[in-house]
Amino acid sequence: MMLPRSVQMQAFRIARMSPAHQSVRFLSQSPIARKVEEDISGERLGEILQEKQQQGAEGVPLLVDFFAEWCGPCKQLSPILLRLASSPELVGGRNIDLVTVDVDKNMEVAQMFQVRAMPTVVAIKDGKHASTFVGLLPEPKLKEFIENL
Repeated sequence: MMLPRSVQMQAFRIARMSPAHQSVRFLSQSPIARKVEEDISGERLGEILQEKQQQGAEGVPLLVDFFAEWCGPCKQLSPILLRLASSPELVGGRNIDLVTVDVDKNMEVAQMFQVRAMPTVVAIKDGKHASTFVGLLPEPKLKEFIENL
């Protein structure tokens, strides 16, 4: 059963005011509203993968950026990934979704993806592991990595 439009809008307004909303930034268009979510849990990652599958967004790659607050290269890589995720024209028109996972807060997720060093970026496409890189790549190599997904 569909909720009345007024109820949907009220829920949207409340969600926008909540602190949890501040960690989700909608950046461009896609079947799941092209999003970047920062510092997510393993449970939320599972939900995102399930949402992508249910909404037919399997062709849009998901980059999972595993980072740590104390990691210098992570602090350099994350802003570049955010910019590339928000600007498909920078990566050959390629749409991507991006989530970040703090390995110190979510060790089980890092172990599941066999993360042994930071930063590690795992690409998931069509519900399957597509590619991985470890370490800080220069921006041209990051663009190439995304374009090849």
